[in-house]
Parts: sequence; structure tokens; C-alpha cells
Amino acid sequence: MLHADMGYSDIVNSENITFLHDKIEQLKTLSQDESSLETHTIELLVSFIVKHGKDENQIRQISQISKILGESLGLGVKYCKVLEQAARIYDIGNIAIDREVYQKDDALTFEEFNVVKNHTIMGYEILKPYTFASTQMAAIISAEHHEWWDGSGYPRQQYKEEISMPSRIVALADTIGALYRKRPGRKAWRYNDIIEHIQAKNKLQFDPNIIEVFMINKEIIHKVLDEDLETIAHNWYD
Repeated sequence: MLHADMGYSDIVNSENITFLHDKIEQLKTLSQDESSLETHTIELLVSFIVKHGKDENQIRQISQISKILGESLGLGVKYCKVLEQAARIYDIGNIAIDREVYQKDDALTFEEFNVVKNHTIMGYEILKPYTFASTQMAAIISAEHHEWWDGSGYPRQQYKEEISMPSRIVALADTIGALYRKRPGRKAWRYNDIIEHIQAKNKLQFDPNIIEVFMINKEIIHKVLDEDLETIAHNWYD
């Protein structure tokens, strides 16, 4: 059980970060070219996120929804491809937080939440050294995906277009994916309730332009949420 008096050192797991960096260094000696190294690095990052407790189906859903929103916003094919991959790995900072924190049935204490918020910057610091387009974009998303359109988010209280476009897109996709899944202490939301929630956060948490394209694509996004990895090809991101 997690104790209410747990401090920073009890919640943060720096060993996971060290282990991940060591594994990526090993990949560099095995991969024959940059494209291969980028692919293997992304897969390794995803495996760490899944091992730490994030559902693989949710990762797929957030990635696909992000691509759908990007395409509907008129972003380029190459850009959306990078976005699709970045949306799989932006939450890598969670591996630095003890799993018990995320598995709590009770609400986080004030102290715990203040530590957990650091997963944004930890993710940025994990990803920034790797110079692939996908990891560079994911680093920015990691740092910004909890910023709000009205400036009340964290960690830097960025406002409107101060938040990068990929971060604004993934923030919406992340919320949809998270609410659609059961979590400790909370049932999965019905899709119509998620739609209402997103609309209620218009110009507060989310960019109104991204909400608009979400509403245009709400039926296809619902299908993405209802699909399961066991029933679709594993190379959906190719």
C-alpha cells in the first residue's frame, strides 16, 4: 500500500530511467541505420510505458485519434505520421513515478500530485537527447500535454498558441482515451458523456479548433475506441 506520508524519493523511480537509457544505447550498436534505430527506439519506449501499467490499446487509440485530428486540421501527411508516432511515447515520463501512485483507489494527496506533475518534465528530459523527429516532437508533447488553453494548466501555465499544435492535439486525444477506460476508483465513461465533457472544456482546457474537428470526426473516433488490438492488425501504424 502507498503511504500518505511518502516523499519525493519514495515516489520517483530514477532506476527506470537509467535502465531505459542503457537499453537504447544497446540498440545503437544493433541497428543498421537511422530509420531502423528510430523504429526500435519507439518500440522500446512503448514497451516501457506498457510495462509500467499503461494499456497498450489506449496507446494505440491516442495515437490514431491524434493522427485523425491532425489530418482533419489540414496538417501534412509526413507531419501527421510523426505525430502518430510521437503520440505513442509522449507519456514516457510516467516510468519515473512509482506504479503504486497510479494504482491508488483513493485520490492523490496534495504532495503526491505535486510530484506526479513532474512526469511532464521528466518525459521531456528522457526524450530530448534522441534526435529523431518523433522523439523530438514527443518531448515537446510530454512537457505540454497538461497545459490548458486558458493558461491554467501545468507545468508552465502556457496560454493558447503558446502550447504547440501537437501538444494541443494529443491533450484532447489523451483525455478521450483515458476517460474511455476503466481506472482504479473510476468506471469507464460512456462516449456521449465524453463528448459533453470535451465540449464543456471548450476554450478552457482545449483549443476550440481541435474540438471542432473532433466533433466532425466523432463517429470514426468512436470506432477507434471500440476496436481492440486482438481484432486488428498489429502493424496499424505502418
